Amino acid sequence: MKNGFAWIAGTAVSFGSTGKAATDKQIDAVSRTSLKSLRAIPTTCEQCPAGCGVIAYLDGEKLVQILGNPNHPNNQGGICAKGIAGINLVNDPERLLHPLKRVGARGSGNWQKISWDEAYTTLSNRIQDMLKSGRIAEFIVDMGQDDPLLARFLDSLGTPHLINRNILNNRNRNAAIAEMVGSSSLIEDVGRSRTILNFGTNPFSNHDLFIGIARRLVLARIEKGARLTTFDVRMSETAANSDTWYPVKAGTDGIVALAMANVIMRRDLANSDFIEKQTDLSVSSLKQLLSPYSPEMAERESGVKAADIVRLAVEFATQKPSVAIFGGGITDHLNGTENARCVSLLNWIVGNLEKKGGLFFPRLPGHKGATEKPPPNALSGLSRTSKGITEIKEANGRIDTYFAYFSNPVFSEPDCQSTARQLKNEKNVRFLVVMDTHLTETGMLADIVLPAATYLEGWGLRHAPSLDLVPIVNIKQPAVSLLSAATALRSPDFTVGKLLDPFFRPKGEAVEIGNVCLELARRIKGNVIKKLPFQNTQEFVSKHMSSLLGPGTQEGMEDLKKKGFWIDQGINKDSDPSLKDTIDLSKSPKVRIKSQTMDQSPLPGYQALESHKLKEKNEFILTSFKSTLTGKGMANSKWAREIFHENQLWMNKKIANQMGIQNNDKVRVTSITGSLTVRVLTTHRIHPESVALAEGFGHTAVGNVAKNKRFKSTDRDTILIWWNKKGNGVNPMEIIERKTDPVGGGLGSKDTVVRIEKLS
Repeated sequence: MKNGFAWIAGTAVSFGSTGKAATDKQIDAVSRTSLKSLRAIPTTCEQCPAGCGVIAYLDGEKLVQILGNPNHPNNQGGICAKGIAGINLVNDPERLLHPLKRVGARGSGNWQKISWDEAYTTLSNRIQDMLKSGRIAEFIVDMGQDDPLLARFLDSLGTPHLINRNILNNRNRNAAIAEMVGSSSLIEDVGRSRTILNFGTNPFSNHDLFIGIARRLVLARIEKGARLTTFDVRMSETAANSDTWYPVKAGTDGIVALAMANVIMRRDLANSDFIEKQTDLSVSSLKQLLSPYSPEMAERESGVKAADIVRLAVEFATQKPSVAIFGGGITDHLNGTENARCVSLLNWIVGNLEKKGGLFFPRLPGHKGATEKPPPNALSGLSRTSKGITEIKEANGRIDTYFAYFSNPVFSEPDCQSTARQLKNEKNVRFLVVMDTHLTETGMLADIVLPAATYLEGWGLRHAPSLDLVPIVNIKQPAVSLLSAATALRSPDFTVGKLLDPFFRPKGEAVEIGNVCLELARRIKGNVIKKLPFQNTQEFVSKHMSSLLGPGTQEGMEDLKKKGFWIDQGINKDSDPSLKDTIDLSKSPKVRIKSQTMDQSPLPGYQALESHKLKEKNEFILTSFKSTLTGKGMANSKWAREIFHENQLWMNKKIANQMGIQNNDKVRVTSITGSLTVRVLTTHRIHPESVALAEGFGHTAVGNVAKNKRFKSTDRDTILIWWNKKGNGVNPMEIIERKTDPVGGGLGSKDTVVRIEKLS
């Protein structure tokens, strides 16, 4: 265990201090070379959904280091490789810094630099025309990163079509949880748990609350002796550091959970009081529902031994507090929503809702009780599709303008080559706008490309889901300049002395999405400008916080900027039952085990996947996975690519030997959508019927670092790329089929069957 956690620390960089986050811990620092004091600016990382508090350190005007904020309640000083690599994102010599307009055919790669005024005029005119002619349904926004001002802007337009990537990626999970408890997410209190069953999630490498969850999980095991059991088709970082790993057959987690629930009910180990009072089924009804799912039946389907299922079920029900957690490994299937409902059932039968070491509703600022409804989302008035372009095209028929913000569907969607064909066809999409930090694969097909500010160059607020159940508001504030040289010289805040600083590098004309929305609103006018009465993003942040801070707003804002976050001090033991030693169950909402909307499966049940019944010896179920060294903002990161620059195909060693395939051999991987050629990694760390590929590789755009190519630039390191002869891996999304779970509506991206053929 000690060696395993040392490896995790090396990958995740730091989980922070071993105790609770200290208040007002010093964040000052000095340069290790010049011994000069470094300027410390607390802000919020946006390299992944976790939103960790970080400190940006500047030597003069140069960003030299990013560390975790030791005072932040969630990550408590911890930071991952993505967070540290934010320096690469800001200082990347291949960054997109000016608006571009295509010249020639779409996708030809020929560009002309244009002004922001031309870009604003073009986009605002198109939106105005759609509004006047009643065609606003033809405006599609593909949002890869949430932003409150973008949400307000879309709400003011009444845009019915939004592809929200954060929602889409978790659609099956959210559908299952929302149906049962009325909230699309729950906080997993792993830090106070004693027995943790992990079904298909990898918090030691990739999680929506990454460092915060991973840190608490590590401490629970070291300090409290918590036992962690992982079910996953491959030995992930979390599986490798669990007490036990079960290489379960893909898509069968649901029947394992149902069999465990059956054991608990049959042996009268369930929390009968919770079931009778807090769920819509009786104990007898639950016993009847679960009776068909015996441990022996689950063993035949999943490969997990019946004796282990019985033992783990008894431990889960008796070694409390306990919690069952799950992730994309079980939800990204055609039966993903059912898998999530089955695992959730384990929590309900032992009474794990609003219980220490179990599951909690997220706490939001100003909302003290778990049963209170959260404030209406800015997008609540919209009819959100949260699906890809294929479904929108089929339903809508016509797309006038497609706006992709920090979204790269041509690279990241299943069957992405089909998406590329859709976007390239001007009859399907009349006008394509992409806003990003780099010229991505989707950007290469755009009519206009807009340079986006990084999270270290602008203002913003984020309601962070608190892992300690005290509401948090994170602030994002500029750490480095966004100004072009010409604008910088005209700025009243600019001093000539900065030009003499050898580290001063103006960041061109990148703009925050919030300021783009405000400028478009001013040009569109009417009802749109009424809903966005702000001069800039900084004013929006100030006015939004004043509603939370009340009297002394200015002083509170200065404190917020100094700390990087704000904690709702109004939440305490008197107002929040979760912080008390005992909980009044009558104040918690009831759990709906029987669905009111899922007609196909009103009660949780296991659905075997026909496509997983392999017909040939060379057929396998393909699973893809995310690494802490890939993902948003990391594609062109020199630090990340030096560590992890090629994705090999994981293949069970015993099966590979039977097929005459050795480690590092090249194979062709073929699915119904296409084929890839990739080197093999033979290992015992994967189920015999599965193969696996890491996501985030095989880029054809973004930059030379993403393509593993040496090149000369202002960064001398780019000529030293030593891994250039290994290629840049393959993109598994090219061969993953686009399938949809009929119950939850989310993607079944881990259900593609592939054929493996050894190449001579």
